[in-house]
Amino acid sequence: MATAAAPRSAENPEARRRRPTARTRRPRPERLVAGQRVGAWRVEGELGRGGMASVYAVSHTGFGKRAALKVAHRSALADDTVEGGRLAPETFLREARIVHLIDHPGVCDVFATGTFDGRPYLAMERLHGETLGALAKRGPLPRHEALGILIELCAILGAAHAKGVVHRDLKLENVFVTPLAGARRVRLLDWGIARVLAEPDPLKGMVAGTLTYVSPEQVTTGDVTAAADIYALGVVAYQLLLGAPPFTSTTDLELIWKHVNAAPPAPAQLRPDVPEELADVLVAMLAKDAAERPALDEVAAALEAARAAAIAAPPPVVEPTAAPAPAPISVARAAAVVALRPLRPPFDALGRPAPLVDPRKLAWLALAGAAALSVIAFVTG
Repeated sequence: MATAAAPRSAENPEARRRRPTARTRRPRPERLVAGQRVGAWRVEGELGRGGMASVYAVSHTGFGKRAALKVAHRSALADDTVEGGRLAPETFLREARIVHLIDHPGVCDVFATGTFDGRPYLAMERLHGETLGALAKRGPLPRHEALGILIELCAILGAAHAKGVVHRDLKLENVFVTPLAGARRVRLLDWGIARVLAEPDPLKGMVAGTLTYVSPEQVTTGDVTAAADIYALGVVAYQLLLGAPPFTSTTDLELIWKHVNAAPPAPAQLRPDVPEELADVLVAMLAKDAAERPALDEVAAALEAARAAAIAAPPPVVEPTAAPAPAPISVARAAAVVALRPLRPPFDALGRPAPLVDPRKLAWLALAGAAALSVIAFVTG
């Protein structure tokens, strides 16, 4: 004879106790804090935040190595390669492989990868200095120094292009300047959205890059080649040498339209003292047709020549200017000024008050002196 199951009620507390309860795990905060551990790394503080990731100063808990930890934002990740503008963890971590593919001292080294709370991270060389954007905000650089930075960027991009890699996001904020023996050394950062020409593009269909620097083909055909980096380098050159990017706008659509259709302003309009040969190269780098832009070695040669000329050029001669003639003053005003000026008791060498001079005598002396000056000025004039 079958027995009925005991009802789940107050009379059967054991059945109620055995019921599974759903637990919701609260996600960890997006930002890491000092003292927090990420794998073998202890966080010391935040160095910066971007649209896709944040960078933290960290040290290794085992042997104390100092590094920078680049941790992807949770909102930037997706399960697939690209979904609604988000990246797969594998796409984020490909930066480590690209950096070692290029293998150039101007590229920041990546020596470890991992995942923390479902977010991929890169452990990379910690640099000391500032971004080129921060440096440029403090004022214009001397021309030979600005040209030197552009020449170093040519060398880094040349090494990348030789390995079939297009950076695709060259901008002032991705250039890091470190002091070295009284000079500056340049590093090109953030290779996370770089294009490897021999591989399928994981960002196909997206406008990858920053709109101030994107080439026309990046926002039209999507056919990204090394010429896109030359275009972005031209924008950086305008900012360093001329003080402003070639195109600006308050809306993204207008800025894209200008990249595709508008001619860049002539360098002489922004800086009349720019040599004509240098101005021609800057304009050519911003050609709408990628095939019409100069090759990177041609750009580097033109920048080298301009830098040599800037170093050899003598400093501008400042003509001495004559001191302005004193404004004429009337005799009556001269006497009044002296008569009304408060007199403080002078002191002798021992600190004792000296006898005061009668102010009326001073007024008459000033009146006589002013009259004499007027006569001299009349005669000599």
